Amino acid sequence: MTSKPPPNPNPYYQANVWSRFFHGWISILLKKSHKQGTLHLTDLYDLLSHLESTKLTEQLEAHWFDELKQTKRKPSLIRATIRTMGWKPFLTGLLLIPTAILTFSQPILLTFLMGFFESCSTMPTSHAWLLAIGTSLTALIASTIYHQYFYRMTIYGAQMRIAYTGLVYRKILRLSSHSTNTIGSGQITNLVSNDASQVEMLFYFIHYIWMAPSQAIFTVIYFWQYVKYIAFIAIGYTIFLLITQVLFGRLFGFLRTRILQVTDERVKTMSEIIKSMRIVKMYCWESAFDNKIRSIRNREILQCAFRLTLDAVQTVLSHTYIGVTFLMMYGAMWSLGIQFDIRFFAVASCMLGYVRLTVIDFFNLAVRHIIYYLAAEKRIKAFLLLDESQRDNRLLSESIVDLSTSEHPTTENITKISNTNESTKDKSHSVVCDLKQARWAQNSHFSLKNILFHAYPGDLICIIGPIGSGKSSLLQTLTGEIACFDGKVRLHGSFCYVPQEPWIFSSSIKTNILFGKEYNHKLFKRVINATALDTDFIELSHGANTLVGDQGVMLSGGQKARVNMARALYRDADIYLLDDPLSAVDVKVSKHLFDK
Repeated sequence: MTSKPPPNPNPYYQANVWSRFFHGWISILLKKSHKQGTLHLTDLYDLLSHLESTKLTEQLEAHWFDELKQTKRKPSLIRATIRTMGWKPFLTGLLLIPTAILTFSQPILLTFLMGFFESCSTMPTSHAWLLAIGTSLTALIASTIYHQYFYRMTIYGAQMRIAYTGLVYRKILRLSSHSTNTIGSGQITNLVSNDASQVEMLFYFIHYIWMAPSQAIFTVIYFWQYVKYIAFIAIGYTIFLLITQVLFGRLFGFLRTRILQVTDERVKTMSEIIKSMRIVKMYCWESAFDNKIRSIRNREILQCAFRLTLDAVQTVLSHTYIGVTFLMMYGAMWSLGIQFDIRFFAVASCMLGYVRLTVIDFFNLAVRHIIYYLAAEKRIKAFLLLDESQRDNRLLSESIVDLSTSEHPTTENITKISNTNESTKDKSHSVVCDLKQARWAQNSHFSLKNILFHAYPGDLICIIGPIGSGKSSLLQTLTGEIACFDGKVRLHGSFCYVPQEPWIFSSSIKTNILFGKEYNHKLFKRVINATALDTDFIELSHGANTLVGDQGVMLSGGQKARVNMARALYRDADIYLLDDPLSAVDVKVSKHLFDK
């Protein structure tokens, strides 16, 4: 295992105001990179506290749980996000106001400076120098303020992307088996890689929704001072482009939703094919599945091509904005016999260039990413509202698992767990099951009814019945995977559940058994003896360190079942729930497992 690098305090905390403002604190790392030619893991600074995923996720998760508790309105991830970030992003957006003022003042100062070079000018040279210095300073200050705005909004966007990713990750750990079966790994991957990143992109351009129209109004007022009604040409064309951008943005949102749906389908199908590759090869189904994947991929490419075509049209409209606007204004002024003013067109070209950047480009990106974010928020919220397992909730403690629920359990009906040694009537019982009704979902037809039993320490209880009678479902009700709609299920102490289908991940057998716990030689030896794995380790070339591959492809069915059981035994739990543990082993091994 790789050791954790030693702490390397971040110089940002000791940096002064100017060093933070101009990012001088990072120069030490840049010099080291230039001197060494590369950077090593030990050279990197410790993560800043306001970027730690644990804190950010806990804050967003707490506000999301508050939304779930609201009964008068539907839960909103947007409200939870706003409450998590507070007013900081909104106040940071005010930095665009001085940036815009300074930027628009540059061409105005340039107008006065151009007057100095006219033959009839009486402007003193000192005034010309002041105008030149003022033009340069406004450009420098505007650039500095704008990059502070962009840096801070980048930080806020990264914080929320981290929080969204952490929220999805924690939700995965709480999903019930029914919810896990209804959502594919490809969809979860898209939630983390695509949807969670949309909130970061939104922070970059969100403030141009209100900033772009205000800058357009200021430009129109300036044009009106010089060319009067001719300014309406620029106004009309700008409004036309704004409306076009909004319509294109809605179309982009629709296309993105369709593309993500097809992408989810493609990733899910590919995952299923890879997992079942042995069966595909045995039955020679390569061509059939190849055609299926190509069909899905062609649909995805077609929609992506359509989106890129619309993107190209938007790019053409943006890059021709200044030329088309001037061409229409020149033509109107020439036809009406209005005298040309070279200073006006010099200033107008600068202003239109800035308007093209903010009103046409950034406003377009703002509209597009708002629509993208709304679609992503809808998908993430739908995932967060999936049914949860009634087990340990990470915000609560974990010792006594009380699975009693209300009549209509919902996401906010969080399992209450206590670490304290409270005195209860059934404290001597390891398991108390007084089940009136349990089912996968509220509208599910299958349900378990009227099951009552108590299990004392040292008891061995076997549940028998025909296929489909609900044996596995009862065990999953005890673990909290199936919702208990009426009645009470209580487990006193820690428990381990061994499912019918073994789960083996790609690593060594030893790592699969330890599963994150510290290695205890005596306990490990007792476990492998009890599960009859010691004889298998003798036959395997690397013993317990043998790599097994994904899904345990290097092991037989019986070996996978025993590794699965060994993992549970190594947890040294108080209660063990075993789902048909002897089905994949022979009679001799079955007797050994039962006796040991």
